[in-house]
Amino acid sequence: MYLKLNNIMDLNQKSSADHIIEHLLAIDVDGETMQYIIEGANLKYQILKQLIIEASDFDISNLLEERNSLHDSGSNSHFNCT
Repeated sequence: MYLKLNNIMDLNQKSSADHIIEHLLAIDVDGETMQYIIEGANLKYQILKQLIIEASDFDISNLLEERNSLHDSGSNSHFNCT
């Protein structure tokens, strides 16, 4: 089982989520496909917020540095930077 059961997620939600995770692992989903799924489910902002809140300052700093480097080099064709 991938997710810890908590008071927000019931057993059906957890079972469904675990099934989806197993399927994504089985098809070896890549980052671009996962981004497409997240955006299709209208969860982009929510997931970004949750990941930022849980990320370390070190990780956030490194990601911002990488993003700025991509912007500076003009090689951001895979990124939607709005």
